[in-house]
Amino acid sequence: VPLAIFVGAAMPWLDPETIGPFVPRAYLFAYFVLALPALLLTSSIFFTLATVTRSLMWTYVGVITLLVVWIIAGIALDRPEFDKSAALWEPFGSGAFGLATKYWTAAERNTLTPVLEGALLFNRAFSLALSASFLVLAYFLFSLQSGAQSGKKARRDRLAQIAAPDAPPPPLTALPKPRFDTATAWAQLRTRTRLDMLQVFGSPAYGVLLFIGLANALGGLWFAAEAANYGGQVYPVTRVLIPALMGTFGLIPIIISIYYAGELVWREREKKTHEIIDSTPVPDWAFIAPKVLAISLVLISTLVVSMLAAIAIQAAKGFFEFQIPEYLLWYVLPQSVDYIMVAVLAVFLQVLAPHKFVGWGLMVLYLVTTITFVTLGFEHNLYNYGGAPAVPLSDMNGMGRFWIGAWWFRLYWSAFAVILMVLGYALWRRGTESRLWPRLKRLPRRLTGKAGLTFAAAAAVFVGAGGFIFYNTNVLNTYRTSIDNEKWQADYEKALIGYADTPRPKIVSMTLKVDIYPDEPRLTTWGSYVVENRTNQPLKEIHVAFDRDLKVSALNIQGGRSIRTYDDFNYRIFALDTPMLPGERRTIGFTTERAQRGFRNSGNETRVVPNGTFVNNAELAPFLGMERSGLLQDRAKRRKYGLPVEQRMPRLGDAPSRQFNY
Repeated sequence: VPLAIFVGAAMPWLDPETIGPFVPRAYLFAYFVLALPALLLTSSIFFTLATVTRSLMWTYVGVITLLVVWIIAGIALDRPEFDKSAALWEPFGSGAFGLATKYWTAAERNTLTPVLEGALLFNRAFSLALSASFLVLAYFLFSLQSGAQSGKKARRDRLAQIAAPDAPPPPLTALPKPRFDTATAWAQLRTRTRLDMLQVFGSPAYGVLLFIGLANALGGLWFAAEAANYGGQVYPVTRVLIPALMGTFGLIPIIISIYYAGELVWREREKKTHEIIDSTPVPDWAFIAPKVLAISLVLISTLVVSMLAAIAIQAAKGFFEFQIPEYLLWYVLPQSVDYIMVAVLAVFLQVLAPHKFVGWGLMVLYLVTTITFVTLGFEHNLYNYGGAPAVPLSDMNGMGRFWIGAWWFRLYWSAFAVILMVLGYALWRRGTESRLWPRLKRLPRRLTGKAGLTFAAAAAVFVGAGGFIFYNTNVLNTYRTSIDNEKWQADYEKALIGYADTPRPKIVSMTLKVDIYPDEPRLTTWGSYVVENRTNQPLKEIHVAFDRDLKVSALNIQGGRSIRTYDDFNYRIFALDTPMLPGERRTIGFTTERAQRGFRNSGNETRVVPNGTFVNNAELAPFLGMERSGLLQDRAKRRKYGLPVEQRMPRLGDAPSRQFNY
């Protein structure tokens, strides 16, 4: 928290126009009035939990529980009627601060701090009192006696052990002859997988995490069928509930993967039994493969439980058309593959890490980078581990053809996960040597035989699938990031804003002939406009603009010739041989094609589908003149690209607005 506030205080000096003026008292207020009491409260809660339970596991569970409860409460209380209640009793102060500054202008928010009185003062005092209460609770609940050694039962067991005579040793028998065949390998895999699964399922943390995930998901599932407009409702069909499940339940399997990867990989070393276990005649793959398999089966079980929760919500709402195959095919199967890849990565990083906490930290770093790198423009799923384009779901078309690209990416990353598995096998620590460098030096020797063949096969699939994906996403289609799109919008405005107020004719009639090829998908359009000059002056030019990705095969204007084309913006300027007089009409003919070949990294064509194609004229036909509707709106981004602060629509009654309305 102090580091975050220091960075926040430094940011205004980096970009004063974007952040606002530097006000020292605002940062002092944020630290001492808002952040510090919240820091004391969370510290006292977790300190008390760790003191009473004496368990890191329950402390981790407490962190997750507090986070989930805080998020759910924030969503539930985000209504005007709960503003005052949240301001008084929400212990972290966001409700009180929000109420105190609710009607402030942007200038006031940048320069003023709220007065510490009323609900804000009560809330901060309540937070400090709650912190002190938890510390007092920890004092009274703390015991110097270990739970494992306390109680009458433990004392009776120790006395019985002392009083019992030594039992005779078992008779010596011949040891069975060891076998190292396929049957032994399968037996080792089953036994160790069952052992690892029992550790996960038998852990209280698993049940608590699953309960938290379901509690978070049930709220999202219940309101998922609420229509966004006009207070209406739709049936809680499968394609509505699955996105809600992914959004509300998706974090829990990731947490389970990260947590239990560390617990399983470091189990023997934490129990000080690793030297005994490592000396047994068990191959290294029998250590890493069961752990990945156990975590994967646990994750699949959580997905099935969440699916059953969605079905229960459907039944509670009186909807009984359960689509079990769709749940399995649209949700359980793809999510299972995605979470298995996360489990493989978590186990692999624990193999590399010198300590369990370092492995957890690396996974947290991975999660952070998946969010931050996208905002920096690194959006291609070819280098975002486990990334795949979203698959839209439809009651009419199911997954359509959109699953093809997503599963090519899953094949690509699954092959990489196999590579990580083989490397994890080759780098598995065994015996007393746990340093990474000695294991790296013997890596080439370990990648021989079946391990080397598996590595080579997975690498071949990885490279082959990656090449095919690149051909589809970057050759057949244009790959653009959000930053590329912003820059294009800025360049579009810089190049064409001078034409925004250029007089233009009005379309008075339109004829379109559209051929739909839904399986490709492709739209071919032959069309014509009749345009009329409704201005009070002759027109010497006509400007024609098309959608950015629309292919223009032919374009002609009666009595006009092309004098300039902006290919980057699909914008054309035609000069008229004879000016178009007020009231005069002319025709514009065009042929266009809207199509997608292969699949894209994101933003696949969803308008042209086998059942339910829906397009509007702007997506297949031209519009006249330069439009302001597609310009950048965010002020900070406009400043970033050197654009004026704001471009407003023409005032009613001005010439640029009259030409659209009569």
